[in-house]
Amino acid sequence: MNEAKNPRNISTPGEYYDAMADKYIAAVDAKPHNANYERPAMLSLFPPLQGLYILDAGCGSGWYASYFLEQGAARVTCLDASSRMVAATRARLGDRVTAFVADLSQPLDFAGNAAFDLIVSPLVLHYLADLKAPFLEFQRILKPGGRLVFSIHHPTMVFTGHELPDYYESTWIEEEWSVGKVGYYHHPLDAYCAALDAAGFVIERLLEPRPTEEFEALDPINYETLMHNPGFMCIRARRDR
Repeated sequence: MNEAKNPRNISTPGEYYDAMADKYIAAVDAKPHNANYERPAMLSLFPPLQGLYILDAGCGSGWYASYFLEQGAARVTCLDASSRMVAATRARLGDRVTAFVADLSQPLDFAGNAAFDLIVSPLVLHYLADLKAPFLEFQRILKPGGRLVFSIHHPTMVFTGHELPDYYESTWIEEEWSVGKVGYYHHPLDAYCAALDAAGFVIERLLEPRPTEEFEALDPINYETLMHNPGFMCIRARRDR
């Protein structure tokens, strides 16, 4: 498995999202790719949330954290690489959650061993060059049998959409979104699977979602594309050792 190398002079994920925070926060909760595609798929993979200790690993502006509280989670801890996203989550939910600025490529020193029942990481892990470090930390801070649910850019979507020369090579990509410039990594599916296995996780469910009917009403062109070409992938994995 090829490990991605950090290009020189690139922004960090936190810097990208700090720069586009206002536009992103204003748009994300109504954007069809989030509200009517990624989020329904992720919700379908969650276990019952009542009474759980949950880590929202990439909280953005707090939509998932709000949902966890509505479903009766006992404690919700949030982290994000962007200080402005953490501030948005705090503004949205106040002291109902604990929120940190944190880098998933580094040890999560705020969390003890076996501290959480569930970790949710929505559309975050493709921003990291090294997948092994976060999965090892997730394994450490999850209780035995605890679940990790995460979503990523679908590797084949990135590979074909950017006409990359080698699917198996982890590759840095930078592009302009409607809300600002962002950079992330293409990793082959095997890289995610190998990193999960090395960290002691077993994949319970791999989901290549299709958009909802509500998506079709809002964005029929992208709806038709996503009905036949997956844009995201969602995985639920269990800490097995």
